[in-house]
Amino acid sequence: MSENTSDEGKHLLAVYGTLKENFPNYFYYLNPLVPIFRGMVQIPYEMYSNGGFPLLFSSDKQNKIYVEIFEVTDRIIKKIDRLEGVPHLYSRATIWIDEISVNAFLYVIENREPTGELIEDGIFKRKDDDQFI
Repeated sequence: MSENTSDEGKHLLAVYGTLKENFPNYFYYLNPLVPIFRGMVQIPYEMYSNGGFPLLFSSDKQNKIYVEIFEVTDRIIKKIDRLEGVPHLYSRATIWIDEISVNAFLYVIENREPTGELIEDGIFKRKDDDQFI
């Protein structure tokens, strides 16, 4: 049976780390879906890396973050909630993506100070690799 069944709710999900196309978790959770949008968006979060994956922390200012947006089902969201450790590690927030005028889910860290290394350009790359798309 296909992951995308017509009786499930549909949502937009903005991903910025290991769920991006051609990254490891994409193949387990989102394959064969194709992003409806890829690019930089201005959102009130800053990106940090713990080495293996990125984290988004709330920010007082808008920052450019590279995201890929997928249309996903309730079933996929539930699987990704487990991957992201909702609500113990990440929280699933709904944010406005001004660049394409939509609301999308985004996994963020809430109520904690940033940890790890700031990713100033807002693009999570593979470790020891400049590839991000």
